Amino acid sequence: MIPPDLNYLEMDAQKQHPEAQQGLTASMIKQLPRPLFAGHGKQESKCNAAANPMPDFLTRVPRPLFARKHKEDPQPSTEIAPVPKSTHVASEAEAILPATPQQPVLPAAPEQPTLPAATQQQDLPAVISVRKSKKGCAVVLLRDLDILERCVLQRVAIIDGVCVEMSRHTKKSRSEEDVQPTPGIFVAWGIRVERRIPVSEEGIEEYFNSLAGKPCPEGLVASPPFQESHMSFPLSSDAFAPLSWSICSTDANKEEILSSGYCQPDLIKASWAAKDRLDALWEKPPPPMARSLMTRIARAQLFPRSGTTGKGDMEETGENRAGDKLAELVSVTDLLDDIPAGSAFLDLCGGPGAWSQHLLSKRDLSLRGFGFTLKANAGEAGDWKAQEKDEWYEDLYQHSNWTALWGADGTGDLLKLGNLEHLVKKLAKEQVLLCVADGGFSDDGIPQNLLELYFYRLFLAELLTAVSCLSPGGKFVCKLYSSFSDATAGLLFLTTRLFESVEIVKPISSKATGPERYLVAAGFRDDAESSAIQGALSRAHAAGRGASPLVTPLLTPLLLRECLAQDQRFTASMKAMVTAFCERQTIALNAVVDRADFLEDMAMESAVCIDPWSRRPPSPKFHESLPTPARSGAWKGKGKGKGGWRHRYQ
Repeated sequence: MIPPDLNYLEMDAQKQHPEAQQGLTASMIKQLPRPLFAGHGKQESKCNAAANPMPDFLTRVPRPLFARKHKEDPQPSTEIAPVPKSTHVASEAEAILPATPQQPVLPAAPEQPTLPAATQQQDLPAVISVRKSKKGCAVVLLRDLDILERCVLQRVAIIDGVCVEMSRHTKKSRSEEDVQPTPGIFVAWGIRVERRIPVSEEGIEEYFNSLAGKPCPEGLVASPPFQESHMSFPLSSDAFAPLSWSICSTDANKEEILSSGYCQPDLIKASWAAKDRLDALWEKPPPPMARSLMTRIARAQLFPRSGTTGKGDMEETGENRAGDKLAELVSVTDLLDDIPAGSAFLDLCGGPGAWSQHLLSKRDLSLRGFGFTLKANAGEAGDWKAQEKDEWYEDLYQHSNWTALWGADGTGDLLKLGNLEHLVKKLAKEQVLLCVADGGFSDDGIPQNLLELYFYRLFLAELLTAVSCLSPGGKFVCKLYSSFSDATAGLLFLTTRLFESVEIVKPISSKATGPERYLVAAGFRDDAESSAIQGALSRAHAAGRGASPLVTPLLTPLLLRECLAQDQRFTASMKAMVTAFCERQTIALNAVVDRADFLEDMAMESAVCIDPWSRRPPSPKFHESLPTPARSGAWKGKGKGKGGWRHRYQ
């Protein structure tokens, strides 16, 4: 800001005479105070101030021009010369201060060689961090991407003597929009194993670090023995065959299977041998612990679409794997075609209700459903039992178009006398055009390889219920197991006489290593022949006297072998179906066992520690903390029986 006492006329005069302006400027600069040089030439400043008086307002004017340093004229000048417009005036400070002596230039230090990034990574361990959960899992972050890809292919490992599963880990960032994958491996062995045999973080870190620099094993990519696909075999017959009137109980033994007229005995024995191999693998003592993981991963690698859905899918969609099977059957066989809207369906032995859920979800059909299944813990001692997990889903009870039926005694046991008749009366006024039966059971009391014979009476009761409730043109779907015996063959023959079309289907989601398959029959015939067959089925059902299948498993066939053999059309179709399923299951079982052996051998070779107790400090209380059957409950099987894992492969 210009002081108020500045004469603007004098400024204009100075602009018109630049030489006078330059002289005045130089004399004024000489009189400016210089606080930075307080110790130099105070007397000279006073003398110059007396010789060249300067107005007071100029002492308050800022002087940024003279804050600059100019190295062109380091020596003070005794004469004040006019300064050209194109040059700068040297600072007074530079004229007064002595020149700074020039420092000697030191030679530059030699540059240190920089190691390549790959070399630096090699000097670091492969593991960045290990974060373990109490639920029997851990996340391992890795520097070495080769180790990560190897573990993703390898799928299994043995750490601290415990079999663990490995998969790629992807960590989501905090920002919902940005998802950045973090190189890492998710390691899982399960909370039940963790409670018994904990896996240490040190063992996990040591294992993954030990893989650095080691070659990847060969054979990590599995080669399936056959391509997964749906299998379907039509069944048909030429004419009606005479029925047997003398039905009674008979022994269920291996001779009933080996004497099959629809499969060679050597093929049946080969199938049993493959099951024995699998049993031996399950019963093999540790180490390693949790060996069943090897079998599960082997089956998943060879048959990825076989039994893939599980608990996670059930929680997300409300349906378990049984619902997926019915969905596939509907797609493959056109099961719901020609089913009028508003029709009724009957779900036999279908708890917990995945099939009912799937059918009720078809809102365009507006189906009305009825469910009949074995109630948990019902019946007398020695009867076959259902577990609480097999009870109907709660949402079915709340559905307005679905009703649960329990029979005359309230147990839902289809084999008890009076329950089937009570069910038929309840549905007498309904137009039932679809009957589905996913009943099955597994029990430790069933001898190995005889599940088909122990299932016979349930199959008979389901078929009798279907023909007693279905309206003309109705359809029937029923789970089956193997079909070697004459008793099972007789029921299948009668099915071809009761329905216009019959086929045996194994959906792709059904385990390739298991005997499970489904009877799909369409076009129910309500005529004199079907009435005669219904009467024969009713007499055979009564011959069981409501006994448990564990007590009375098998009845004599409704048709003699000689009569069935005369129907060449039926015999040929039965042989094609039974033999194909037997050979396929045998191949699948052997492939799974071979793959499981390979995975275990490979994991043992790369394991650092195979003893699950070596890393554990001695503690007398540790073994007391292990669960026992008395404290944690006995093992329970799956299905609608008391449970047993062997029969999943029978």
